[in-house]
Amino acid sequence: MNFRKLKKAAAAVMAAVMCVTMAFGTSVSAAEKKSVWSETKALTTAKYNSKYIKWAEKYSAKEAKNTIAFGKSRTKKFYESQTKVSGSDDPQFIINIIDKETIFSIAVKGKENSKNIKMVAYSDGEGSAIYSNSKNVTLLSVGYKQKLTVPMSENIGYDELFDEMAEGLFFNNDNYMIELGVTDKTKGKTFKFTSNEKTYYYEEFEGSVAGKFGFLFNSSGKPIAAVSGDTAMCFNISFSVKDSEFSIPKGYTDISL
Repeated sequence: MNFRKLKKAAAAVMAAVMCVTMAFGTSVSAAEKKSVWSETKALTTAKYNSKYIKWAEKYSAKEAKNTIAFGKSRTKKFYESQTKVSGSDDPQFIINIIDKETIFSIAVKGKENSKNIKMVAYSDGEGSAIYSNSKNVTLLSVGYKQKLTVPMSENIGYDELFDEMAEGLFFNNDNYMIELGVTDKTKGKTFKFTSNEKTYYYEEFEGSVAGKFGFLFNSSGKPIAAVSGDTAMCFNISFSVKDSEFSIPKGYTDISL
């Protein structure tokens, strides 16, 4: 996972939606903004757990007695599984990254010419989403409770947006280790600990390109938190996506461009 690309994609979502809401929206009060994080989260399957973030921060800062080679790590196994799915002809996955300041969620399902894509982002008190399929693109502002839908065939300046989205959405099966700046021999630190009779693992590596990145895994080897640089966030990924994930939520006023 290249978090710099994901952040770039999130910025594209926010910019596109805010461009619309700034032009057509009305002011959102401070009281209304307090609920925007929760309402934005409700558009996703993101799971927030402050305990996971604290654990990731704790072990990221801790000196390790044990090391592990990237080639033998849970981290590589996770990357291999997600690149296999995202690089297929018929990808199906959801990626969620969340803390109290930021939400970023991507859902993808379908083949190239009939792909459903949903991107949701929350930052600086604003929540936004883009829903796209082979027919339409819908931009949604959580705070303003407005949405704009345009035909996919219309050329209204979304080419650059989708280039940005694609960079964050899709991963190169052959080059992800180059993009991270690691090899199978790259050493990282590893921890194993128990809480409430459940076992957890934390692995962290320093990539020459990506910098510091780490994952907190549960006993099943699923990542539940991620570290990028000095930032820790809850993280979850699923390779099973319901069609209802791409249903446009109700309660939003349609606006015209």
